[in-house]
Amino acid sequence: MSTGTMVGVATGLEPYFSFVYYRSGRLGKFIEVKAEIVQEYIDRHPEVDENNLPNWFISSMELSPEAHADVQCVIQRWVDSSISKTVNAPKGYTVEQVQKVYERLYKGGAKGGTVYVDGSRDSQVLTLKAESSHDEQLAFDEVLEEKVNGKNPVVLVDTIAPLTTTNVTIGSEVGNTCPVCRQGTVEELGGCNTCTSCGAQLKCGL
Repeated sequence: MSTGTMVGVATGLEPYFSFVYYRSGRLGKFIEVKAEIVQEYIDRHPEVDENNLPNWFISSMELSPEAHADVQCVIQRWVDSSISKTVNAPKGYTVEQVQKVYERLYKGGAKGGTVYVDGSRDSQVLTLKAESSHDEQLAFDEVLEEKVNGKNPVVLVDTIAPLTTTNVTIGSEVGNTCPVCRQGTVEELGGCNTCTSCGAQLKCGL
């Protein structure tokens, strides 16, 4: 836990990720976090339904990526040093859409920027549900066991016989032969140049 989290100022200029969310702990467990500002408001206004808060309670995932970028640009005007915030984008956000967000940040006067597409990593520090890291580990162990038992074995590059054909190009570009396993073909999958055999991600668009 950081000192910012301890004193309740970890969000900085960010909106709350959600008013109820889960934070990944160092031991792999997810801890439920409830924003104190909501409880404080309900204590002062007991007639309010916590599931139907006023429209000024806006969480990070309720803002559009463009709105996130505009918030940073507006605040940056009044700060000499560079500031940073995360532009939260929904699942399925394309590379082209991310590019437009960065262009919006640049034109708006931001000195930097970060775009995070929800679900783009296997695990997240903040999530809306408590994911079971134990179940994920069991699934990983099963996949690993299958690989060891003969399915898609991991092959060290040094043990592979050199390619004799001259029309094979080893590299990270689409259509090349994978430089890791030297068996699969590199294809663009999910925005990354990925080997169809060993699954190595060799080059990503971001």
